[in-house]
Amino acid sequence: MFGYVAPDKPELRIKEYELYSAYYCGICKSVKERYGQIPRFALNYDFVFLALLLGALRSPSEEIKRERCPVHPIRKRSVVYNEAAIDYAADMMLLLTYYKLLDDKHDEGGLKPAAALAVLKSTYKKLMKSYGEKCIMIQKKLVETAFIEEQKCTSLDRAAEPFAKLMEEVFAAEGICCNKTILMQFRKIGYHTGKWLYLIDAYDDLEEDAAKGLYNPLLLQWDYRPAEENMSCFRKRIKERTRFNLLFYLAEISKAWDCLDVERNRLLVENILYSGLLKKTEEILEKGNTEDAKSL
Repeated sequence: MFGYVAPDKPELRIKEYELYSAYYCGICKSVKERYGQIPRFALNYDFVFLALLLGALRSPSEEIKRERCPVHPIRKRSVVYNEAAIDYAADMMLLLTYYKLLDDKHDEGGLKPAAALAVLKSTYKKLMKSYGEKCIMIQKKLVETAFIEEQKCTSLDRAAEPFAKLMEEVFAAEGICCNKTILMQFRKIGYHTGKWLYLIDAYDDLEEDAAKGLYNPLLLQWDYRPAEENMSCFRKRIKERTRFNLLFYLAEISKAWDCLDVERNRLLVENILYSGLLKKTEEILEKGNTEDAKSL
C-alpha cells in the first residue's frame, strides 16, 4: 500500500484510537519478534486496516499489554499480542515492501532500494516458505503490471487490474478464515481497495511522473500535452471523472463490508471506510488547486 489508508482521527473516541494504535504497535512487535529489528523500517499504517478487518473475524477480545518502547520511552503504549491477524498483516506488509523496493530499483536504480533489498532478503526467504503460492501469484501480477507499463497502456482499468488482483490475494487470508462466503467478501474488499489505491496514487503522482517521464495511465488516457496545458488545468480536466471512479471503488468496498456480520472492530473499520478514505480522496483530488490554473 502507499500510505493512503488511515482513520479520521478527530472522529475517533479515545478508546478507539488507543485500539488502533495498539494494532499498529502490535504489527511492529510482531516484526521484531519474528524477523528482528531492522525490517521494522517497513512499518506502514495502511496495514493496520488489514489487521483490523481480519481481527474482526475472531470472537475473543484482543490480548493487550501496556509497555514502553525505544521510540516512545516516556509513556507506556498499548500493544496487541498473540493475534493471528496482526502476524498476517505484518507478513504482507514486509512482502509488498520487498516487491515495492524491487520495482523502485528497476525504475530508478540507486543505492537506497538496493540496500533495503539486501536487508530484507533473509526475511523474504522466510516469507516465501510460509506463503509460497501467494508469493508466486503476487510476482505474476507484478510481471503483468511491468508488461502493461512497458506497453504504455492507455486504459486505466487495464493498468489497475493486476494490482487489484494482487490486493485481492493479500486480503484473502485463508489461514485465518476458512469460510468461503466470508473470504469472497474479503476478496472483494481487497480487489476494490487495490483499484482505489492504484487510481489515487496515479492522481497524486501526476506532476512527478510527468516531470520524470514515468508511466502514468492518467497522463496517457487523458492525453496530457504539457505544451498546451499546465498540470493544474489537466488536474481540473480529469478531476470529476477521477472522483467518480474513486467513490465507486469505495462504495464497492462498503458493500462487501456490509455483507459481513461482525461487531468486533466495527467502529474502527467503519471510521476508516466511511470517513478516513473519503477524506483522503478529497484531499488528493484538491491537490494542486491552490494555484491558479492558467493556460499556457
